[in-house]
Amino acid sequence: MSERDDTALLKRFEPILKFTQGEQFYPFAVEDYVNKASLWAKSSKLPPEELVAEGELNLECLGQMQLEGSDTVYYLQFISPMNLAEMAELRFNELRDAIKTKEFKPSRSRLARVGYLARLVDTAFSLILLLRGRVPGDSAAASMLTYKKILAENKSFQYYGRVIRENGWIILQYWYFYPFNSWRSGFFGANDHEGDWEMVNIYAYEDVQGKVQAAWVAYACHNFSGDDLRRHWNDPELQKVGEHPVVFVGGGSHASYFTEGEYLTELILPFFKTLTRLKGHIDAVFGKIFQENRAQKVADANKPQVFTIPFVDYAMGDGLSIGCGCEEAWAPPVLIEPPPMWVMNFRGLWGYYAQDPFSGEDAPAGPRYNRDGTVRSAWFDPLGWAGLEKVIPPVEQAAMLTSRKTDLQNGIHALQEEINQLQRVHYARGFDLMAIRESPHLRMEVAELSRALDDERQVLAGKRRRLTIEQAKLEALEAFPLEDCSDHIDILRAHIKHPHQPQAKSALRFSGLAEIWAAISIGLMIIGVVLMVLFAKPFLVYGLASLSLLMIVVEAAFKRRLADLVRWIAIILATISLGVLVVQFFWFILMVAVVITGLYMIISNLRELFAR
Repeated sequence: MSERDDTALLKRFEPILKFTQGEQFYPFAVEDYVNKASLWAKSSKLPPEELVAEGELNLECLGQMQLEGSDTVYYLQFISPMNLAEMAELRFNELRDAIKTKEFKPSRSRLARVGYLARLVDTAFSLILLLRGRVPGDSAAASMLTYKKILAENKSFQYYGRVIRENGWIILQYWYFYPFNSWRSGFFGANDHEGDWEMVNIYAYEDVQGKVQAAWVAYACHNFSGDDLRRHWNDPELQKVGEHPVVFVGGGSHASYFTEGEYLTELILPFFKTLTRLKGHIDAVFGKIFQENRAQKVADANKPQVFTIPFVDYAMGDGLSIGCGCEEAWAPPVLIEPPPMWVMNFRGLWGYYAQDPFSGEDAPAGPRYNRDGTVRSAWFDPLGWAGLEKVIPPVEQAAMLTSRKTDLQNGIHALQEEINQLQRVHYARGFDLMAIRESPHLRMEVAELSRALDDERQVLAGKRRRLTIEQAKLEALEAFPLEDCSDHIDILRAHIKHPHQPQAKSALRFSGLAEIWAAISIGLMIIGVVLMVLFAKPFLVYGLASLSLLMIVVEAAFKRRLADLVRWIAIILATISLGVLVVQFFWFILMVAVVITGLYMIISNLRELFAR
């Protein structure tokens, strides 16, 4: 296919991006970014070294750079820290503009959405920020000023496209580059960092008439991957304008979502991952015991977890929109397939290297690479990245269905023949065993035949079990609604295990007092513990217990869960009481249990005796 055809395909399906009110950074041309940036290198135990100064760098130079040293990190730096005068001028301008324009304000407290343990972990995370090599607080402001100057000179909104043809699929990749990720400074999120690459994939195919049809879409969203990223073209969750899918972009984070709303995004620190997995196993066991349905599991999947740090991603779609029929349009796409030199050769970071031990404040690498220089899975395996490596294009499904039914029928016939042959051998061995069982001089042969019959019985049972499964598979294939499966939403969404849904409005009905309590509760608890240690150390155990109970009761009252709290307290007290009784009267209980067992055996045996 020609470059012109690829460009036409990208434009035909190019997504519409809807941003949140208050967003300050939008996809733009990497040339403008690189032309304003400098190139740096940071080697182990050495200070950063500037390789190319600002104003001397361009894409051609970047693509020809020879990056050497496995322990050296190369990175672009878009802006320099602002001085006090510049910061004062910026803050004054922000205050003046805030009177004229609508600024972003969170709808509800993020801490009120989670429990005490998550709030405590969040406090620890905030303290860790002080020890991390995070982006300086003025970086977002400086980036915004530089970006505004670029837009004033050349206002355009750019994306970079790839068209990959693989295994019957036509994969359209849309790469977006943002000069800054202002999730923390602009939207109370987890991190800030220079540079931000995001992506949307559309998976299409050629039908029998040779026309390209879209089948699936997958949106990049933080570190998620696989089946959960993917939605069918006919899925009602996917919003479209004509053939243009709508993407709701997270404020500051630029993560992509199918539906507008507030998404609770929870980060798991490494040392909490084991506890999180253990809690998941416990929840799964109790889910089976109480036979939770799929709807309940989906609802639980979207509830706040315990050992995580809560952040809210605001993908409201109430800000600027870019795309077909919007207030802003896309510039003509720039093809990066085959990849140009700057995509192929530069493995460094597209922004400031903050040396963050958690990597959250470090800039990302380019569209082709991860931060460590390895190739992104979304680049070399776009099908596997969205879990589509196992899904055949629709135009080939009819042939595949016919082929699979034929294969299964042949396999079933072959398996039936094997079972018949084994059954004949089994009959023969069984007949021989009946004939020689009473022959004393053939005792060894009797033992061998018995062992052989036992082994064959297991083989026969296994093959009959396999036959039953294969027959059931054939019945399912024969009943599969191939022609109208696009109308079966359950089939189209069966691959989604952990859907990332916005929080329901009913779950965000907190009172103002509840939000204030969520903000101050952990601080009050810490201060209370310190005061008890200093002034009431002899009563520390009772004090901690009383403080914990008070905190739990207040939280339950604010969240209107006092009835649940009372029920759980009753269950806990009853369990403790039962445990105390068992410990205190263990031998008496054991003797009573033995006597009851003896009486039961006598009664059961007498009933059998007199039933003759």
